[in-house]
Amino acid sequence: MKRAAACLVLLLAGCTEEVAPMSIADGPPVVATTGRPPDQLSHLRLLDWDAAAGEIHYNARVVPYDLNTPLFSDYALKARAIYVPDGQTISYDPDHPFAFPVGSAIVKTFYFPADFRQPDQDLTLIETRILIRTEDGWSAWPYVWNEAQTDATLQVGGESRAISFVDADGAAQTANYLIPQRNQCRSCHERNLGAGGTATISPIGPAARHLNRDLDYGAGPVNQLAHFAELGMLTGVPDAASVPRAYAFAEVEARGVSAIAPEDLDFAARSYLDINCAHCHDPLGTQGVTSQLFLSHDNMEPFNLGVCKRPGSAGSGTGGLTWDLVPGQPDQSILVFRVETTEPGAIMPLLGRSLQHRHGAELIRAWVAAMDPVDCAMMEP
Repeated sequence: MKRAAACLVLLLAGCTEEVAPMSIADGPPVVATTGRPPDQLSHLRLLDWDAAAGEIHYNARVVPYDLNTPLFSDYALKARAIYVPDGQTISYDPDHPFAFPVGSAIVKTFYFPADFRQPDQDLTLIETRILIRTEDGWSAWPYVWNEAQTDATLQVGGESRAISFVDADGAAQTANYLIPQRNQCRSCHERNLGAGGTATISPIGPAARHLNRDLDYGAGPVNQLAHFAELGMLTGVPDAASVPRAYAFAEVEARGVSAIAPEDLDFAARSYLDINCAHCHDPLGTQGVTSQLFLSHDNMEPFNLGVCKRPGSAGSGTGGLTWDLVPGQPDQSILVFRVETTEPGAIMPLLGRSLQHRHGAELIRAWVAAMDPVDCAMMEP
């Protein structure tokens, strides 16, 4: 108590003393189901950063995962993991993000190498975002890593940071990287439950089609869903042959759009739009409600996919174009323009991207170009 009082005096005098970091060796994870989490990420005891080895080490029952087609965030690399309390399990769902028990956490760390031609060397951790399943639903908390890379501090106000790196082609890039405000997390994760309901935060990536892939957990590649089930963390997983799977984008990232077989072009593009856009452009999403543009993988209505549809509320983000998507004409399609542009106010997604995702933009352009041409002017009444 005396030390706390003394520290308060020092704080009023400008004291900048930090709480000492903790380690996963200090005990099991500590994830509170109510209130604000600790200011230091280390005090959740979810992970440790080994800067010398360039590796993240996770606590027991904090299990890494990866996605078939990941969300683009200015080329940031991401280390993802899930924590479920002992004795609790995640419930499988074939179509929607899985149901997590109270006390669970989804952990995503964003980092950059100095040179993407050597992606395992000279790494800098930028932020770790934590989604915690509380008694009242999901709650989002952004932690920012300090310059010494010893710990991350809860920073609800967010910031923009210029991050320079050399990309996979050897070109110098600078991203105006956004560390979101806590409230900005809602813009991507919020789902509108409709008339009489309330908006709620939901995870995006932990769903069957995104997780149905192999990952090496130390003894060779194994299916992630099977691995979580074997650990007793996931229940209800059916036979692997019946589990949906999104397109695996890694080959496209390595070799470009030419890596996609022509018969897979639609599948690849819809998978890309699903993870990058559909969290907003969905009947329950923030942008979907106003725009009626639904980019989820299972939308089968051409109009809601944007075909010959005038934008609902794009404003200056149209690029001077008329329709969201003009089959066979990518240069006349607002969707292509917004995926390719870096112009503030027109860029899509609205948050988390300041650079063009070259291979992603090439994919969406190739997808629209490959469609059977339609004269949208002839389709209007």
